[in-house]
Amino acid sequence: MSSPKSSFGQQSLKKNDALQILRAVAALLVVYAHSIDLVEGRRLPKQMNFFHLARFGACGVDIFFAISGFILSTVILRTKVGTPRMALDFLTRRYIRILPIYWILSLFYLIYGAKHHSLTTGLVLNSYLLLPSLHYPMQAPLIFVGWTLVFEMFFYYFLSFNLLFGKAAAIPRAIISILLMVGLGTIVGFQKPILILIANPINVEFALGCCIALLYAKFGVRPALGAALLVIGGFTLGMTVFLGYGNVDGAQFTLNGQASWYRVLVWGVPAAVLTAGFVFWPGEIRSHFGKFWVYLGDASYSIYLTSSITLFFFNRGYRFVTGIPQDLNVFLALILVALVGATIYSWIERPITHYITKRYQQTKMVPQQVA
Repeated sequence: MSSPKSSFGQQSLKKNDALQILRAVAALLVVYAHSIDLVEGRRLPKQMNFFHLARFGACGVDIFFAISGFILSTVILRTKVGTPRMALDFLTRRYIRILPIYWILSLFYLIYGAKHHSLTTGLVLNSYLLLPSLHYPMQAPLIFVGWTLVFEMFFYYFLSFNLLFGKAAAIPRAIISILLMVGLGTIVGFQKPILILIANPINVEFALGCCIALLYAKFGVRPALGAALLVIGGFTLGMTVFLGYGNVDGAQFTLNGQASWYRVLVWGVPAAVLTAGFVFWPGEIRSHFGKFWVYLGDASYSIYLTSSITLFFFNRGYRFVTGIPQDLNVFLALILVALVGATIYSWIERPITHYITKRYQQTKMVPQQVA
């Protein structure tokens, strides 16, 4: 029988289908909330009156952050050696994964903003490099949902910096450092330029994902524990539909820090518990329906990024669906975003990512061959 650590090493090299399904759910939750926003601007759908369902989908972001913390930590934990070159390699691979499709889709808003004279040099630069603005509150990029990527990129830089000091304790160091920065920011005030990013309590959600990775590395698969965590996390998160969640759904209240701590407590912790459930209770999906959801998980990044663009055009052509009940239009918009996002993933994101990754790997092999 293999030890938990060897089991971890073997399983980490394979994609966790269950976790991919959770990524799909997280992306569609965000799209669902945006779809309701769009239809609400025309006529109130009945879903708006079901307790606090209307903005609940925003919790998909918190699920994404927890998943990101887990996945990137496992990438580091399964690496055999830790060197400064590894830190650069880690960061380069994150660039390849995130930036190409993001830059391509940002062109739409670049052209649209130029046409309406709403661009500034600072906004364009910060958007394309996913940098925080030097103003408070933090300004969202051209693709509004890209505000989450600014936090993602900070987390990437943070992990890469910790890798410079060796792989052995990179993840524990990252967790402690995040908590120290957030704690210090809470004391001195993080409602300031730059601090609103590096000391924002929302970063705790990444740290929770890191903790899940460390626990998984130690204990491996635990189906009973996973099932329990899945139920607890899902139930706790779902109950906020009925009990409410204040104003944590508004991105502006994270970008200015006013609701960040409350968001972590109300959505972040349950999202992390739910993520842990999928991690400790992984499953290889065999049914066609299940594999379809795994594919949506693979395409979740494109679905997330294209959502605002697709909904923009859906709103432009809304006159063609005015005769359809408003509640159906919410799901029509949701399905359209999923279809467009999946198409972009298959035809653009995946081919480009594979091509750039292949070229990058070739450039890494050249010095070795010369030597």
